[in-house]
Amino acid sequence: MPEDVTSDERPVTESPPRRPLVLGSVSRLAADGSGVLLGTVSSIVTARVLGPSSKGVLAALTFVAALVIQACLMGLGDALVVRVGQGKATIERALASSLSAVLLSSFVGMLVVLLYSLAQVPLDQPYVWAAVLAACGTVGVACFGQVLFYGVYARQQLVTASGLMIVTSTVTTVAVVVFCWVLDLEVFGGVLAGLVAAVVLLAAAAAVLYRAGVKVRLSWDSVYLRPALQYGVRAQLANLLAYSSARVDLLLVYGLTTYAEAGLYSVALTLGTLTGFVALALSYASFPGMARMSEAAALQQTATLARMGALLATPFAAILAVLAWLAIPLLLGTAYEGSLIPAVILLFANVLWGQQWLLSRALAARGDPTVLFRSFAINLVAMLAVDLALIPLFGPTGAALGSVVGPAAGLVICCRAYARRGVRVQSFLPRRSDIAAMRDLVLKRFRRARSG
Repeated sequence: MPEDVTSDERPVTESPPRRPLVLGSVSRLAADGSGVLLGTVSSIVTARVLGPSSKGVLAALTFVAALVIQACLMGLGDALVVRVGQGKATIERALASSLSAVLLSSFVGMLVVLLYSLAQVPLDQPYVWAAVLAACGTVGVACFGQVLFYGVYARQQLVTASGLMIVTSTVTTVAVVVFCWVLDLEVFGGVLAGLVAAVVLLAAAAAVLYRAGVKVRLSWDSVYLRPALQYGVRAQLANLLAYSSARVDLLLVYGLTTYAEAGLYSVALTLGTLTGFVALALSYASFPGMARMSEAAALQQTATLARMGALLATPFAAILAVLAWLAIPLLLGTAYEGSLIPAVILLFANVLWGQQWLLSRALAARGDPTVLFRSFAINLVAMLAVDLALIPLFGPTGAALGSVVGPAAGLVICCRAYARRGVRVQSFLPRRSDIAAMRDLVLKRFRRARSG
């Protein structure tokens, strides 16, 4: 019997059949694509309405809240997916225990956001105190919503989970337009939009689980939580490092330069992170299935996904770089032209970041988050070293250059880890046969769509 499954519980191996990897990846890309489109609308609205200085304050406050939310989750979402996938706990048991633990951690998270705001946020500006309180509320609601979202994800309802992401993005954008543009609530409007979206995700995920017959309740189960936290804290610390490596330089720009330059860099980050979504989609679709695979099959699939990710993300970065030169002055005005060069650098930097995420995350799906942690720790240290040297000299452009060095260093750690498992670096480099395979896959899907 699995180590922490009691006699009256059955591992959830009877969950719905696995969706094809392609379908899961496409659904996630659709969710990310809609999120990017809607997020761009939100970014344009807040940039136009708030101006660079207030935009910088909003970006810093929302980033800190998001970072705290990730810390409060303690990796229990990932642990839920892995342990349910490996048949070591039922989904109801995992949800009940995870929600109870997150309830306690979220109170600590609210206090952290409040203390940061007292130290760094200009509270004398209009509506900023209300924005701080809304950010604190977002921490509590979003933590619960995220755990329930992982419950949907653990059941491999990948399309449904992607649909929840689309709904959340849509609500956020509509709320930004209403609160910031129509009602002119300034920074408070942007933060309040995130709180409303968190409430919607919580309600929608709970409804999906209820319809699937999953009972959501609270209970403290130390037998489940002990191994879940042992895995989850390591995995979430690694996830925090990964998230920080992609965003924490915003706080450095905010602290070392001006609010306005932070606003410019926030726009560059919004555009620059798009290329990382390719790897995120592939990892998202493959993560639950890899928990069930043999080691050899998982390594083979990881190498294939890494090659496909590089093939898709690199030309995507080149196309977006050209579009950025046209779109930023047109949509945001000349005040944001300083974000052009950092945005282009970040587009290509996040191709490297995406590959690092995909490779390290694949090993975490097998129950070993060590490489995920080590590689992103090196990434963050290298990036911060470059940032501290270059941001005072070059502002946002210096921060973008740090985002190239960091993931390059992290990829070295990943490649060494795979080499110890017998996988050569060449296995991750795109081949001519991969292009043909991708073309055939697209044509096959197109023919099926026409025949359907």
